[in-house]
Amino acid sequence: MLEPKLLYRRMEALLDRLRTRTPTRRFAERLVPALLEELGAWLPLTAVELYRREEGALGRVRHSGGETNDLAAELSRRFGDGTDPGGDLPWAGEIGGGTVVLFAVPDGLGSLVALRLAEPPEGGIAHLLPAVFPLHYALPHHLQRRALEDLLEQARTIQSGLLPSAPPAFEGFDMAARSVAANTVGGDFYDFTSLDADTIALAVADASGHGLPAALQARDVATGLRMGMERDLKIQRLIEKLNRIIHRSGPASHFVSLVFGELESNGNFSYINAGHPAPVLLDDGGTRELTVGGPLLGPYPESAYKLGFAHVDRGAALVLYSDGVIEHGTSRGEPFGSARLAEWLRVWREGPAEAAIGDLFQRLQAFGGGTAFEDDVTAVLVRRLR
Repeated sequence: MLEPKLLYRRMEALLDRLRTRTPTRRFAERLVPALLEELGAWLPLTAVELYRREEGALGRVRHSGGETNDLAAELSRRFGDGTDPGGDLPWAGEIGGGTVVLFAVPDGLGSLVALRLAEPPEGGIAHLLPAVFPLHYALPHHLQRRALEDLLEQARTIQSGLLPSAPPAFEGFDMAARSVAANTVGGDFYDFTSLDADTIALAVADASGHGLPAALQARDVATGLRMGMERDLKIQRLIEKLNRIIHRSGPASHFVSLVFGELESNGNFSYINAGHPAPVLLDDGGTRELTVGGPLLGPYPESAYKLGFAHVDRGAALVLYSDGVIEHGTSRGEPFGSARLAEWLRVWREGPAEAAIGDLFQRLQAFGGGTAFEDDVTAVLVRRLR
């Protein structure tokens, strides 16, 4: 007989192998042959069966192992509908002419698993239950964790779908971007949108917090910006309307910082900075921070925003970023900071944008001693070719 602690470890390993994305209905059906394979030599098992109430009656829906008689009728008599056996599970005893261990799979479908033993264990049936309790405890925890992971995976898919796969071609410019979430999903967002042959829209946003709530808020920002651009709203009206939408959609503690602008092929850049870390423009005159705009989006519905203007000369470079860049390393006592970001920009002013972004993230990792990012980190680099 397998010791309970070892059985629990084997169950955890088994459940980890079953963690591939599978519809809930299929999980218990995949569990049946896996249990026979994993535990058959230890209990010992002759068969493992799955019972479930379907179309008003408890029935056997999966069987793995040797031939056995169907226990559906007797299980119905003993445990009612098979979905709520009055807290009597796990259960072990003689049923259907053999030794059986029963436990529920809490998948919301009333799944009941029967382990069929060749003979009663040494010491009697009472010795079975301590060995089966790990199944009773491991399955609910596994399914809860799986449901959470599925939710996070859906959020990650939503978030990754928001980010452009690559910057669009824009003659005379070299552009690149990267975003890394601190958790499975994050609240940073960036975008490139071609408005016409001579104009491209740029955006970097950072929703407050981390994880799923921030990711959903970032999705709202992306949707609002893209709908506004399609309707050809003026930049100020677009940002003011987006601010009111964000204000209505969440509590006052939820907010978004944003830089949004329109870059023309002649280098003219009109923008609004809504409470976001200032983009840095580097040209022959040195560095300049783009700060014109207004407050964060969300807290105050009637906030007003000013339109700022800059010019990206030939040979100039512009970086838009989230605060995760300059604040990385704060927990270790010193942030990466604006000065290091400006130094990186000077080094890569003439280099390819994609390689420059890669180098920035390498510098951030090295500065943090290889530790994970404390916050979502996003950077967009725009170089105007000479």
